[in-house]
Amino acid sequence: MDATTRLYYDDPYLTTFTAQVIAIAEHAGRPAIALDRSAFYPAGGGQPSDQGWLEVAPASDHRWSVIDVQSDNGVVWHILSASEPLPALGTTVTGQINWARRFDHMQQHCGQHILTAAFIATCQAVTVSFHLSERSVTIDLDVINLNEDQVQAAEAWANQAVWANLPIYARFVSPTELTQIPLRKPPTVSDSVRVVSIGNIDHSACGGTHPARTGEVGAIVVTGWSRQRGMTRVEFLCGGRVITALHERDRAIRSAASALSVGWAELPAAVSRLQETLQGLQRELTQTRRELDALRAAQWYAQTPPVNGRRVVTATLPDADLERLRTIAGFIAELPGGIAIVAGGTERAQVVVACASDTAVDAREILAVGMKVLGGRGGGHARMAQGGGGQMSLLATAIAAMMERAAL
Repeated sequence: MDATTRLYYDDPYLTTFTAQVIAIAEHAGRPAIALDRSAFYPAGGGQPSDQGWLEVAPASDHRWSVIDVQSDNGVVWHILSASEPLPALGTTVTGQINWARRFDHMQQHCGQHILTAAFIATCQAVTVSFHLSERSVTIDLDVINLNEDQVQAAEAWANQAVWANLPIYARFVSPTELTQIPLRKPPTVSDSVRVVSIGNIDHSACGGTHPARTGEVGAIVVTGWSRQRGMTRVEFLCGGRVITALHERDRAIRSAASALSVGWAELPAAVSRLQETLQGLQRELTQTRRELDALRAAQWYAQTPPVNGRRVVTATLPDADLERLRTIAGFIAELPGGIAIVAGGTERAQVVVACASDTAVDAREILAVGMKVLGGRGGGHARMAQGGGGQMSLLATAIAAMMERAAL
């Protein structure tokens, strides 16, 4: 089968074309059509595929949505959303590219080339990989750390290149011509090398789609960066995505400012005050809960009749976390002859056993009895032990077994 002629190489702005069906197959469980020529860009080089439509030419009711495009040995396959009816071999079809998606990818991909050149120029950080998705664009740089000044410098450099409206020239070059071009990195293929040049700031072997001039990228904004496996991942947006993100953030800021009855410029100070208030309330709540738990522990202790000089207090608190269970058990174990068996959890049982020093009882031994019933595990020391896991339905039985052991 002959390779597909890729029309986007010569004209990335081409959105409508005609072609003949040369093969029909299946890709990942979906029908796929190969054409003799196509303007659809197949996924590759970090750039997602185009999407759009195919229809029998001239236009008719026979229309198929192209949801993915893949390349295999030079043949471009158009993966369709539905299989019935498919055009016969040799049928002439009209292809229509989803231009909004194509232009977005052109902006993001070209912006990546520019930002990559910017990081090299400003801090000698080289791009190792590039990824473009529906919501984000990232590059991985071969540096462990970046600081705010470096990122701002690269972003400013990149936007200066955008606003300079530099020409972008994409072409296939011969091996001789290739030796005369200062490529950013060596190509991954040895023949049919396509080079994309952005003014005199970047020359890269690339098969992707790009606008004619850098001004069409609009703007480049770095939205964040983080360490990733010994490198730094930089997330950024270009063109229309910058406007979309600005609108989303503006709506969020205006909503938050309205909720706090302040102007958007006063929002950081209002949030800071709110955090301080929340932290103070949280400290008060923690102290109040601790005092309440101490009173409850004393009350439970007083209501529990002594057996052999010990008071075995049990309580089940499904909403309490492990630290609170430990606190309550500790309060009980501070009282004469106090032995606490306190449990919590809704899906996974948690049990804390605490024993006063005058009981001569080892908390680990009591806990072990309960864990055997539950099928869980635990550990600790003689005065306090904790464990969890096993079957929640057996918790009551486990507590009864621990009470019996504690009363011995």
